[in-house]
Amino acid sequence: MLRSASLTQRFALASAILAACAVLLAAAASFWLVNRQHASAVELLQQREAAFNARTVGNTLATLATRMDEVAASPILATGLVDSAGRETYLAPFLGGLRQINGIPVQVLFTDFEGKPVAGNGLERFDETQLAWLRARLDDGVESAAIFDRPEGAELVGVSLLRYSRTNTPEGALVYKVRMRDLAPVPSAQLAWKAQPRPAAEGTHLDMPVKAPARFAHLGLVLRVDTSGLAHILETPWSQYSLIGGIAALLAVIVFLLGSRLSLGLTQDLRKLEQFASRLGEEGISEHRAELAGSSETVTLARSINQMLDRLHRQQDHLQREHQRKDEFLAMLAHELRNPLAPISSAAQLLRMLFANEPRIKQTSEVISRQVAHMTHLVDDLLDVSRVTRGLATINRTQVELGAVVREAVEQIVPLIETRRHRLTLDIASYPMPVNGDRTRLIQVVANLLGNAAKYTPDGGELRVSLQQQGDRAVLQVQDNGIGIDPDLLPEVFDLFTQGERTPGRAQGGLGLGLALVKKLVELHDGAVDADSKGPGQGSTFTVRLPLLPAVGSESSAGFASELTANTAGAATSRILVVDDNVDAANTLAMLLEAAGHGVRAEHSAQAALAAATEEAFDFILLDIGLPDMSGHALAKALRQLPCSNGATFVAVSGYGQEQDRRMSREAGFAAHLVKPVRVDELIDTIGRLRVSKGRSAGQD
Repeated sequence: MLRSASLTQRFALASAILAACAVLLAAAASFWLVNRQHASAVELLQQREAAFNARTVGNTLATLATRMDEVAASPILATGLVDSAGRETYLAPFLGGLRQINGIPVQVLFTDFEGKPVAGNGLERFDETQLAWLRARLDDGVESAAIFDRPEGAELVGVSLLRYSRTNTPEGALVYKVRMRDLAPVPSAQLAWKAQPRPAAEGTHLDMPVKAPARFAHLGLVLRVDTSGLAHILETPWSQYSLIGGIAALLAVIVFLLGSRLSLGLTQDLRKLEQFASRLGEEGISEHRAELAGSSETVTLARSINQMLDRLHRQQDHLQREHQRKDEFLAMLAHELRNPLAPISSAAQLLRMLFANEPRIKQTSEVISRQVAHMTHLVDDLLDVSRVTRGLATINRTQVELGAVVREAVEQIVPLIETRRHRLTLDIASYPMPVNGDRTRLIQVVANLLGNAAKYTPDGGELRVSLQQQGDRAVLQVQDNGIGIDPDLLPEVFDLFTQGERTPGRAQGGLGLGLALVKKLVELHDGAVDADSKGPGQGSTFTVRLPLLPAVGSESSAGFASELTANTAGAATSRILVVDDNVDAANTLAMLLEAAGHGVRAEHSAQAALAAATEEAFDFILLDIGLPDMSGHALAKALRQLPCSNGATFVAVSGYGQEQDRRMSREAGFAAHLVKPVRVDELIDTIGRLRVSKGRSAGQD
């Protein structure tokens, strides 16, 4: 019949069939969306339930700490310390009223300054270990809390010290404890803490951090809630599925019956829409919209397309704004992380300069400097993490000795290895193996692989790191005898987000994003990485192959003190004003400049800097941009208004290091922009270069 029908009839019938199929596909998508919404609702319910329980635990701990502090401040306890005759008479009823906090049994013990018991609430059962811990807190004069594992269950012990105006040391203590299982608000919840090993979870669990008072914050309390029971609260929406199926079937029948009559008239209009859609696919979302012409159905379809394009355009604008806010957040985060690194770096460099003849101090300062430099690189990497995951990151290639890279990476992971009591074997070739790569990124590769091996190997396991040469390539192998890798997971182990597809038996952790970054970074170095494992419990081996450079002899570099002497020998001294609200950063930077022979004054606010600039003239003014009372750019403008500082050279020293920050500094008249933490050689060189440039400009004038 179709063969004898005209082309128009065949097209009409085919279009009707296709339209009916499209309706059925839309119904299938509706099924999927409804099911997804149902799953999302269940997940949201689980998260809110877990968050509520975590807040309950945090509120209970806050009430406990507040109540104990109030009791510790009571004059009744102060009287009990000096009145030994009848203190049981009034202390027992007073402390006896402290048997429960929010319905949770609490044990309370009142002791003197030596930790000897004076009175309790009748429930106190403190063992010798806990009393020894109490005496240590009394000796240190510190109010704290700790968790003790006991056969009958873990116990949370805290202490409130009794201090009075006549003495500086504690006169006594109020020590209290509760059982960890009593703190859990529901039977399906369990409290865990930082020092406790996490067992493999069975079923569906959510880990929710507990926001606790300051004295409990270091414990790292986490509420682990079994959410499997909540999935049955929301019933599967079978009625909606039936309605969608019925509507889809009815629409399919109607479309099939009327398609042959309507499709002929719609052909021309649909062709216009097809051309518009094709142009849209080539040019992307723009201001162009489909023409509202033709049959009512075509107009409706075109209007719907236009509405969809309007929504997509708004979403695109929203995503662009969110992307900009993300960049601003990352810049702020990098600034906040750089601030504490600046005084650490400066202090380490100062130690290395002042104690150049003390090998241990020099070695220690070098370790600190290396780790600060590594941390600084990682903070910089935070700004382009999205580029790394998309394979768009670039690397700063230099000649790197791979053996030194491996040793420095091992140095970073040693604390984890010692904590897990692993035995580490290093097999590094005695000859140098230079590669053309980014030192920080290569350290990240080795540290990530070794950290994964240490993490997924049971305590007391065997780890082995081998670095050898095979032909023109360096071969790095990280082996362990840990949990191994399932054969089904091996092909995906370097893919992003593979953790989300794992079974509950793999819930301990993942070989997901970290290994994906390893693969991308190795490929950026023109290398390759692969994983091998004989199966679960058989350990795993990760092998990295990198192209080698021809061996080049290295000359020993001069020591830091010699470098500083060479850089500063014969250099003229300058009067320098350092302004930074971070007191440690300002003071250590000032000491470094003073050690280089300059006269330095450090201030910590914009107002103090303005006052200093009215008292004396400075050759250089080093300004932090993110000052609390006035921005560095505004302060520089104000300082130029003063007669004593209008000829000074301004240098920005900031945690903001993006190109737009440097551009703003240039526009504000800064001669240089240094990013925290500043290396001393970079700072001295910058001052020397700017002084020479300033001298040349003055000579030309």
